[in-house]
Amino acid sequence: MNKLILIVLAVSVSAAFAVEPDVTVLDNGLTVITQELHYAPVVASVVSYGVGSRHETPDIMGISHFVEHMMFKGTEIMPKSRFWQIVQRDGGQCNAQEGEDVTWYYLLLPANRIEDALMIESDRMVNCTIDSAEVVSEINVVHEERRMRFIDSADGALMEALYEMAFTEHPYGQPVLGYDENILGYTHNMTRSFYETYYFPSNAVLTIVGDFNTEELLAKIDDYFGNIPSGSVPEESVAAEPEQTEAGYVEIEHASNLPRFAMSFHSTAGTDSYNPAMTMIAAYLYGGRSGRLSQLLVETNLVYSARVSKNNRIDPGLFTIYVTMNPPEDSEVTVEQVQDIIWNELEYLAENGIPEETLNEQRNRYRAREILGNSYPLSLAVEYALSYSKFGNPLYRQEQMELIEQLTPADISEAASMYFRRNGVNIAVLVPSETAGAEASGGREELPTSMTEPESIDYDGLEIPEEFLTPPERSIADGVQEYELENGIVLLVREDHTFPVVSINFSIPVGSMMHSTEQNGLASVTTETMMRGTKDLENIEFHRRLEIEGSYLRLYSGMENSIGFITLLSEDLETGFITVADLLRRPAFRESDFENVMSDKYARLSASAENLFSVAFDNLTAITAYSPADITTVTRETLDRINLDDVISLYDICCRPEGTVITFVGDIDPEEVYGMTQSYFGDWNNPEEPLPSLTVSRYSTAPGDTVVTFMPGRTQAAVMISRNAPGTEMPDYPAFRIMNTILGSSLGSRLGHSVRDEQGLAYGVGSWVGSMDSTGYFTAYLTTLADYVPRAIVSVTNEMNIISTENVQDIELRLAKANTVGEQALSGMTYTDLAYRLTDLQSRGKPLDWHRTYLSEVLELTPDDLREAAAEYLISGEWFMSISGTIQEEDIFSE
Repeated sequence: MNKLILIVLAVSVSAAFAVEPDVTVLDNGLTVITQELHYAPVVASVVSYGVGSRHETPDIMGISHFVEHMMFKGTEIMPKSRFWQIVQRDGGQCNAQEGEDVTWYYLLLPANRIEDALMIESDRMVNCTIDSAEVVSEINVVHEERRMRFIDSADGALMEALYEMAFTEHPYGQPVLGYDENILGYTHNMTRSFYETYYFPSNAVLTIVGDFNTEELLAKIDDYFGNIPSGSVPEESVAAEPEQTEAGYVEIEHASNLPRFAMSFHSTAGTDSYNPAMTMIAAYLYGGRSGRLSQLLVETNLVYSARVSKNNRIDPGLFTIYVTMNPPEDSEVTVEQVQDIIWNELEYLAENGIPEETLNEQRNRYRAREILGNSYPLSLAVEYALSYSKFGNPLYRQEQMELIEQLTPADISEAASMYFRRNGVNIAVLVPSETAGAEASGGREELPTSMTEPESIDYDGLEIPEEFLTPPERSIADGVQEYELENGIVLLVREDHTFPVVSINFSIPVGSMMHSTEQNGLASVTTETMMRGTKDLENIEFHRRLEIEGSYLRLYSGMENSIGFITLLSEDLETGFITVADLLRRPAFRESDFENVMSDKYARLSASAENLFSVAFDNLTAITAYSPADITTVTRETLDRINLDDVISLYDICCRPEGTVITFVGDIDPEEVYGMTQSYFGDWNNPEEPLPSLTVSRYSTAPGDTVVTFMPGRTQAAVMISRNAPGTEMPDYPAFRIMNTILGSSLGSRLGHSVRDEQGLAYGVGSWVGSMDSTGYFTAYLTTLADYVPRAIVSVTNEMNIISTENVQDIELRLAKANTVGEQALSGMTYTDLAYRLTDLQSRGKPLDWHRTYLSEVLELTPDDLREAAAEYLISGEWFMSISGTIQEEDIFSE
């Protein structure tokens, strides 16, 4: 065994954790960061490599992102399908992200499967096959990704134009995905050369956080990684960006509905002395509804949205304000007027800084958000990994926090004066155009691969021991204390003191099934108007009370109920109680607030109409409805029928103790929570009028239908294919759900394998099932180049036909069962997730250990059960299909 060098960090850590992470360096240079957390049987593994677009030359732009894709394509001992099968078998999650400075890969697994993470990561660190045929196929997938993220996306196109202008020398100006010509020019040799140049232990950091014993884990890590050659990190040669002396401006046209602009300044590197001050300025300008720009622009209805992004990179990045305007037909506010308001605020900061009292609030907010944002294994592992890879210190964020604590208004003023200069600004403006649309260079109209039958998934050698099919001993229901108040409120409390955090989740019986579809949108207008304060506290002050504690209030309307969320420090528990009580019991319903909510709703419709998937989904909802009265889509017409009296009436009837569930999970005392619930909600009375009956929209009985929506200026098309499905209380629900796991919802599913991996037709493809108690719906989806739509439809429906007529393999079903078992370990890995799951089960009238019953039914399923369930619903040729993009119906079915 190699000698281990143990480094104990002396930097003070946030009060959130009693134990700091350990840093261990193996003889071959691999840095290992570990921290034990035993509140859930989960481990998070992150491997970060010191490579990103910053290390690329113009001729190989995007190659680090492409290599990241190829890292999932297999090794000699782990063929590409095996990677996904192992993670699926474990019930785990995985993904990767490339950036400008670092590329990182994560696995989230049940704690008893940690060796699978070590095996996967040690193997692909040096043994990726990078097969030539796989390179060709993945080029098409990445090209589709670029179309989706930077060509058809208005925000992506604006960002790309901004960075191209802002950086004239430094590679931060290069798109992380590269340009079309770069992607189409990748070769096997180019990819392998880049992989071998940067992927080895001395350029990597392995971070593991979760439920393990450190000493035992380090021994295993040494076994898996210790004999890998160290490698030699290339000497860096990164061009410095010259100082900007003149303002930059670029304007682009894009096939979208809402004007946008980005106002950007060169800013600090992550270790610069001004970095804490610029971080504070970003938090001050953009921090929930009480953030300064939100107050000035969004809450006043001058713009649709405004946000701030401050790069935190190895080299100086950008400080950017992104603004999306309201629809031009609904607003006379100009881009120039909004920019003037922003300039006034920035120049005020340069002259005066942030007032001391406000700065103290911002410090408190930032401190709390750091703790709240790192209250589960994966978030901690990612922070430690990226902080070490970029800045050589896993506790970099805590170190920055200590510097933020020392800031004064003068420090803020000095930083603002330094960076917010009129001759140092870069402004990118996006102008909507119905006809504008970027053309993907190369004009690849030919299909990416020949029209041959995709190879079947290889399961040879996959082992699924019986222990993987054994239900877990732990349940999300364990330790939950349940109370019921006299007025009908159900209170659920789960105590855990791992983090000084509490998550509050609540459900109220306000949903879209409680009003006529002629007023689609009424439930969401009601909840959003509730969110705008009380008679004593107007909108901004109502939210500021919670936001200065680093937390936020969220409330989302659904079909049967509306769900609310707050996660905050346990020391601020009473603030959470006060906020929820005010929200549910004392909303003001001011006319001005209602008008602002309605204006935002209309703007959302315009924003949604830019998105291929949103358009396809809305049209799918229409054609799958049994009658016009069953259509649940929100439109301008349905919004026009809503007035404030309707909102108040729905609230008065539906928002009541009866049917309300409130759940607390975290650093709390159950008896104290019960007493506070009695104090804040015990005297809340139910109205005399009963709750409205739920109106369940009926699914069409027609033998299928197709709608095609032409959207000019796009390069891609979105495809959705739907059928009705069983509800959760129907006997064939478990079989149908597991069938869908195999078909399209799992890692390495049949659709993903055939459409993406084998044929390279799509970046995103899959299927989902949405179910209530008595009914449900199935939807398969993908985005692809418009020219590929006919073949993609054939491929998807072919897979649907096969699974409806032929039994799945025994190994496929066994894998899906193991996945369902393994997922249970991850189901309560965050306080927020656990609180939501408990609330959801209780509000739907299901026992808190419902998953145990479901799991036992899943484990009894046979291949015949899955085929019969699929055949019952996925009737060949009777598809409901919605397609949106630059495509006509005759182009789809001409083949």
